[in-house]
Amino acid sequence: MGKPLTFSVGIPTYNQAEFLGETIESLLQQTRPPDEIVISDHQSTDHTAEIIERYRGQVRGVKPPVGCDVSGQWRFTLSQLTGDWVTLFSSDDLARPNFCEVLLRGAARRDDAVLVRAGWQNIDLSGAVVSTEYLLSVKAVSLPPENLLEQKNGPKASFAAFAVQREALERSGGYPVAMESFGDWPMFLQLAPFGSFIYENELIAGYRVGHDGNKFRKRIGMWVRDEQRMFYEVMPLAAERAGMTDRSWIDEASRANFLRYVASASREFRPEERAEIAPLFETWAARVGGEPELQRFAQGETVEVPVTLLQRGKRLLRPLAQGLYSRLRKA
Repeated sequence: MGKPLTFSVGIPTYNQAEFLGETIESLLQQTRPPDEIVISDHQSTDHTAEIIERYRGQVRGVKPPVGCDVSGQWRFTLSQLTGDWVTLFSSDDLARPNFCEVLLRGAARRDDAVLVRAGWQNIDLSGAVVSTEYLLSVKAVSLPPENLLEQKNGPKASFAAFAVQREALERSGGYPVAMESFGDWPMFLQLAPFGSFIYENELIAGYRVGHDGNKFRKRIGMWVRDEQRMFYEVMPLAAERAGMTDRSWIDEASRANFLRYVASASREFRPEERAEIAPLFETWAARVGGEPELQRFAQGETVEVPVTLLQRGKRLLRPLAQGLYSRLRKA
């Protein structure tokens, strides 16, 4: 038997002192405590520094370079971690007592494991459960290139419930800094060719949602640019590393996500707001043949994404399946 794996948790934070203490406490009350907790405070102006000082000896505080963006801070935070396996954990989320134990158990299942993921619950501002999320569509073990293909339309893991093998992450290129807002999705895609993805079918965290405003409205420009970076930079490189010669799935996924974004924007933005939003999509539209849909959007129409009967059925059944599965797990 080899030596026990070590586990590090990095917490990038900025002005979330109202949550940070509870987040730290949740990580200190583990069935298998993390080997280190590193808090990266990006020049917070609230009492974040006081909270970090309160837990001195149990956590280590660091400061990223002044002026770095979100991706830069997250990359810096990862660079400070020394464990065999590492995770980033948001400073407003909560770890269940089994968080570290479950992720390390998954890490030990296979020598070629590079990512472990698990279930989570979305929680509101007060910590009440909004929804329970198991990854019902993924296998216990996903090998390359299957683990790459399953990520084509979005990340099949929660930022609150994952861990990565640190050396594999470094070989894959580390945390992506070209992204303006995306981080976990490109990181998972980069990792896919380097080994297996493990799924542990337990709830291990609470992911706080709905307390920081309408992200779609605030970040649509960044998200649209990052989506294109995903399909035209990250995915082609990952496919090449995985030895995949057929790249048609990338074009198909790019068009599907373009339509999904335009449809969402047509529901979110009023016709009089469209003139400012439409140019964000022009390059993407040209790449996927989406000019007709973009023109309809700019003219104030509601754009609908074609949905098959199978897709419609899955959407209707998914919350029912999650609820039923959650009750069965508790029984």
